[in-house]
Amino acid sequence: MEHRWDFFKEHDSSFGLFYPIHYTMMAFEDFERAKEVEHMLIGEAGFPDEDVAAASGRFVVEEVESQDDANWLDHMQEKIARVVGTEAGYIEDDIKHARNGGAFVFVYTPDDERIERVHKAVERFHPVFARRYLTAGIERLTYPPQAAI
Repeated sequence: MEHRWDFFKEHDSSFGLFYPIHYTMMAFEDFERAKEVEHMLIGEAGFPDEDVAAASGRFVVEEVESQDDANWLDHMQEKIARVVGTEAGYIEDDIKHARNGGAFVFVYTPDDERIERVHKAVERFHPVFARRYLTAGIERLTYPPQAAI
């Protein structure tokens, strides 16, 4: 299986769209804040450094969520997902956030203990928005009204 970013341990796409299963993604105002939160998640919240990564909005939009290498099946699955699912709407929010100078932090959260720790981190660090990618859907941890993104 090929990943768009080797940081991800499991699948990072579904139906041709960005979908990093078992990861929590938090959005922050800028890359400096994202790096600060990355360090706090490792140092204070106890996540292993290989399970946490900050990324600029530009990197996420241009490298991680891009589909330059997609084949015809990927494009067809993406069209189906856009009609059926919400993943495409989240990607549009990510693009808007990135264009406004935002950045992201990804945390590997495959089990209940890490999920509990990341929920506490979301409460403490106040991201612009946060969501967790599950096998059968996306859990919104915090999300502002669309006008605020």
